[in-house]
Amino acid sequence: MKKTTLQRAWLIAAAIAAGYSTTLTTPATAGSLSAAKTVQTTASASLSQEVYTAATAFYNTLDSSQQSTVQLDWSLNAARRWSNLPARLVARNGIAWGNLSSAQKTAANTLIATALGKKGAAMQTGLMAADDYLAANGGGSSYGQGNYYIAFLGSPSTSNFWMLQITGHHLTWNIAFNGSYASPTPVFMGVEPKGSFTQGGTTYDPMKAQRTAFANLGAALTAYSGAKLSGTYSDLLFGANGSGNIDGTCPRNYASVTDHGLLYTSLSDADQKLVKAAIKSYVKTQAKEYADDLLSAYLDSAALASTYVAYAGTGNVTTKGNYFRIEGPRLWIEYSVQNGVIFNSEIHYHTIWRDKTGDYGGSCLSS
Repeated sequence: MKKTTLQRAWLIAAAIAAGYSTTLTTPATAGSLSAAKTVQTTASASLSQEVYTAATAFYNTLDSSQQSTVQLDWSLNAARRWSNLPARLVARNGIAWGNLSSAQKTAANTLIATALGKKGAAMQTGLMAADDYLAANGGGSSYGQGNYYIAFLGSPSTSNFWMLQITGHHLTWNIAFNGSYASPTPVFMGVEPKGSFTQGGTTYDPMKAQRTAFANLGAALTAYSGAKLSGTYSDLLFGANGSGNIDGTCPRNYASVTDHGLLYTSLSDADQKLVKAAIKSYVKTQAKEYADDLLSAYLDSAALASTYVAYAGTGNVTTKGNYFRIEGPRLWIEYSVQNGVIFNSEIHYHTIWRDKTGDYGGSCLSS
């Protein structure tokens, strides 16, 4: 691992631990995304090596019992054990954040910062803080960042397939390395409370970028009659809603969806930019290597020509039951406005980002 990369990860981790995640900024990326129509199908040696180094460092802070808890054999069935319900209701893989020492949490933060980059690490911190906020405001011990988990599915490696899974109540990453596809999906992001909150003296708004992107897109879509879906949507179609409240059948039956909304190419240039902004709000939560790779696939002109956008309800992100979807050849994003649980007079959000071919590093594809 390059020294400068490790130093950068340490700085990010230190900022996270200090509670300054919301002030972290991402420098502008020089140049533009590759125009190539073919997409890199494996992680390069760069990110794979960096994450392997950070994963090994974290693993070496654990005692033998903790090591056997965090390290699991790879299987697709094991990988699918995540949920959007609190971990006290649905068990998770790996070791609980609440069972880590301060030194171990520092090493875990370094691993998260290395695997995700600044924006993803800030999302992780903000959504864990949201769970602390729920715990402190009526949710009790079922909530709180101590109920987040880290697991290695397969042995960390620079060349062999393995997956880093970080999961809790309202956030799950399934970051695959050395697989058929460079992908962190499926990714579940949700948040309660719905917007800005202060916890432990720090103010967070972890899903501001996604909420803002879909608020802007929803307002634009209401001008297009073809974008409105028939019927109502009480939650995500393809969230973690399989038997046992874990991720469902693999691959998901996308062909069962027959109401797609409106083609991206039917939108005005200005409104097309809003679709791209919504997509980027999810993909740019990843390390640059993965984000660039995925955006080159999702935003390719041929892919966009087969991408649909849709909404149900009234088109805003403030009304329970409103729903949004972006669906491309590989891309699947859903955004659902839910009733509050702890704050039941309010709303909160459930969202999912899937890659139809890249979920679990491509392991979700039919043989």
